[in-house]
Amino acid sequence: MKQPLMIITALLLSHSCFAAPFCPWPVPGNETKRFINLTVVQTIDIGNEELRIAFGGGNLGSGHEIKLAIKSHAEGLKTLQEMTETARRCDQHN
Repeated sequence: MKQPLMIITALLLSHSCFAAPFCPWPVPGNETKRFINLTVVQTIDIGNEELRIAFGGGNLGSGHEIKLAIKSHAEGLKTLQEMTETARRCDQHN
């Protein structure tokens, strides 16, 4: 029984070794181009009017948060999909 679990664990660890260390994603809606490194994103909250992205957190609340106005939950899901696709592209080039 333990052998399959060890194989799965090894596969997960080997995949994580190939994740991109830096994956810039352009934050939409800013006059100045601002990018988030997707490898340090911690949470993404999608509401009906706002999408919140928490990233770069460490100890004692040292992280940052970006709030984006959205028109609908579906628009938030579309933005999440764009972020996911960007992260996949970064991982492929690593």
